[in-house]
Amino acid sequence: MPIVTISVDCESAVSGKCYAKELVRVAEEYTVPLTWLIYVSEKDPMSNVNLYHTEYYHRIPAWHEIGLLLEFQNSAGYIADPEERAKAIRMGKDVLKQCHVKPTSFRAHNFDLLPDDIKALEDIGILVDASACPGAEDKHAVAWPEGPVQPYHPSCKNLSEIGDASILMVPLATCKGKAGYLDMGWEKLQPIVEHNLANNEVTHLALSDNVDNAETLKKTLQFCKSKGASFVSLTYLYNR
Repeated sequence: MPIVTISVDCESAVSGKCYAKELVRVAEEYTVPLTWLIYVSEKDPMSNVNLYHTEYYHRIPAWHEIGLLLEFQNSAGYIADPEERAKAIRMGKDVLKQCHVKPTSFRAHNFDLLPDDIKALEDIGILVDASACPGAEDKHAVAWPEGPVQPYHPSCKNLSEIGDASILMVPLATCKGKAGYLDMGWEKLQPIVEHNLANNEVTHLALSDNVDNAETLKKTLQFCKSKGASFVSLTYLYNR
């Protein structure tokens, strides 16, 4: 039986548009858990956390999951130093902690994950990373190298190789250089979903909360259920 997990990039406070309520409605209709990754940045640490805490946490069912989407940026620009990146990761955990969320799933904004980040993520209790797009461009047109297409424990020297890290990488579904983002619409997404359901045990799809993805999500869930798929949150994959 194929397994599908769907993660949501929650960064709508920046754009002023949020479709979380519509996404929750579709997820409840089909009894599907979503993993909501809340965007945090040192430049603007609280806006998305406050938005979700005020408007949406009470709407998200307890059987969904809430994780961390972290941008490695501060007032001085891009954070490249490993120690400063580790501080940013700890800051992200502390920000979510203020809203009583202890994240166990993570995605690097812009899919910008470096090998040195793994230990810092493990230190704050992250079990699952969702940053890999093997052999494809992510939604920001950043290309990842080829690598495993199914969940794996990465090397701490090369994230695209299997190693002995305790964190579990759950790569996005990819096909012909494209990653499985619902933002592109069902017509473009369908070939990616079909390919992954037919060839892989786990299919990881993603979407943005500031794009009106409700109808695409509905079509995606209908199609996956027609293929006998079951749905889980990201951290469930670590424990299975």
